[in-house]
Amino acid sequence: MKQTLFLISFIVFLINFSMAQDDNQRITDEKSGKEILIGTVTRDGLEDFGDWFKEEYNNYQPDSSDIESLKTFKSDYPWIFIVLGTWCGDSHQQVPRFFRILDQLEYPSERIFMVALDRDKKAKDFCIGDYDIKLVPTFIVTHQGEETGRIIETPSETLERDLLNIFRGNSPAPR
Repeated sequence: MKQTLFLISFIVFLINFSMAQDDNQRITDEKSGKEILIGTVTRDGLEDFGDWFKEEYNNYQPDSSDIESLKTFKSDYPWIFIVLGTWCGDSHQQVPRFFRILDQLEYPSERIFMVALDRDKKAKDFCIGDYDIKLVPTFIVTHQGEETGRIIETPSETLERDLLNIFRGNSPAPR
């Protein structure tokens, strides 16, 4: 039942995402007084939001053997749903690193969807409740409409190794 609910929620998400005209919306974070992104976001929106994305992306060097192993799954790449907070230090670190890995894989960008949350884990007009998000970032991997694994906040090993384990059907240990 939970998997069916996840599939329905994910389909609704995809419809909302494809119709979204208000990507990369900015609001003021009540705690810090700084601007944050909320709702559906794009990679361009993240790259333009601050220096943290480019700096972390450029500095991260994924393990080349894990990247080569991940490439064997290229014909059957799943969908990836990234939930992040632009106010969150772990998101500042892990999301650019994740994109560095995806770029080395030449991962199809149309299979990646992102939503930015505020500190209350709300995403403005996008309902995040069905995804059981407790920490950000959360990288959810789905295959044929069912969740096959997730990386929560920080990887168990490395992002590329955790992603490889998910692709192989061995999800990282839950946090």
